[in-house]
Amino acid sequence: MNRTAEERQREIVLAARRDGAVDVNALAAELGVAKETVRRDLRVLEDHGLLRRTHGGAYPVESAGFETTLAFRATSHVPEKRRIAAAAAELLGDAETVFVDEGFTPQLIAEALPGTGR
Repeated sequence: MNRTAEERQREIVLAARRDGAVDVNALAAELGVAKETVRRDLRVLEDHGLLRRTHGGAYPVESAGFETTLAFRATSHVPEKRRIAAAAAELLGDAETVFVDEGFTPQLIAEALPGTGR
């Protein structure tokens, strides 16, 4: 079955939480993708704070329910959220003060503001 990267990554996180850790070779076989695809997915998931990579695999980063939900949203529709963030930052123009709520899309908006750097 051809899965999107988002679907694969969701399955990887669920497997890591269920089993306590995941193995690149086993995931590649289970998901029917190349090991490098799994490694790339693990890098994305680590960047989002969902997993910690190890040599040959990864283990889950446990968090509270809200954080898990936020972490899940951080891997959903990211390109669209980045476009929303860029558009919102442009609308702010030369505003001197901006209040940003918590959440993944607001985080992206904050990152898109001039002078915030990465």
